[in-house]
Amino acid sequence: MKKLQPYPLSLRILALVLSLLTALLLSFYWVTDQPSQRDWDADRHNLPDIDSLQQRIQSDLFDDKSAPIEAVGTDIDQIMDPEAMDAKLAGLTKNVTTLRQPTEQELIDFYRQHQADYREFSNFSFRHLLFSSIKYGGSAYQQAEQILSQIRAGQPPTEAVKYQGTSDQVAEKFGSSFADKLLALTLDSQAEQCWTEPTASKLGVHLVCIDNAVLGKIPSLEEVRSQVINDWRFAVVEKASD
Repeated sequence: MKKLQPYPLSLRILALVLSLLTALLLSFYWVTDQPSQRDWDADRHNLPDIDSLQQRIQSDLFDDKSAPIEAVGTDIDQIMDPEAMDAKLAGLTKNVTTLRQPTEQELIDFYRQHQADYREFSNFSFRHLLFSSIKYGGSAYQQAEQILSQIRAGQPPTEAVKYQGTSDQVAEKFGSSFADKLLALTLDSQAEQCWTEPTASKLGVHLVCIDNAVLGKIPSLEEVRSQVINDWRFAVVEKASD
C-alpha cells in the first residue's frame, strides 16, 4: 500500500492563515451588523425629552403671541399722575376757553358765588314710595298726591322702601335732579323732611321721608383752586358767547 505524503509545510501554513482570515471576517461582519450599546445610547439621546415636548406643545397652543406691553408706550404711567392730569386739563381748558388768568379777587368772587358746587359727597338715609312711570305713566304725579293726602290724614305708608347712600350714588340710581332735591330739602330747615311733596326722578315720582343726612364738607378755595380757575374760564367764555 502506497503511503500518503504529507502536504508541504508552506501549504499548511497558507491554509491556516486563510482559516484565520475567514474567521476574522465572519466575526467582524457579525459585530458590525448588530447595533452596539453605544449606538442605542446615541439613538436614545436623540429622542425628544417628554417634559420638553409637553412644554413645546403648551407654548404653541396657549402662549400669547401679541406684542409686549412695553410696545404700548412708556409714557402710559405718566397719564395716571394726578398732577400731570391737572396740568393737561389746565392746558386744554386754556385752549378752548381763554388764556387770561383771573385776578385773585375775581377768583374769590367766583368761588363765593359757586362754592356749593364744590361740596364733597353727602350721605343720605331715607324711605320712599315710588310711583313708576312704567306703571302709572302720566298719572304718576296724581297717584303720589293721592297717597300723600292719605298719609297726612293719618294713614302711614306700609310699603316704603329704605335707601342709604352717598349723593353720587343717589344721583346714579335716581338722577342728579333727585339728588339735588334731597340736598335742598336737607339745607332748608323750614321744609318738610318726612313725606315731602311729590318729587320726580328718572324712575318716576316719589314721596320721600329723609331719616338722616350728613352734608359733605365745602372745601376751601386753596383746596380746589385749579378747578375753580378752570370753571371761571369756562364761565367767562360762556358769558361772552351770550
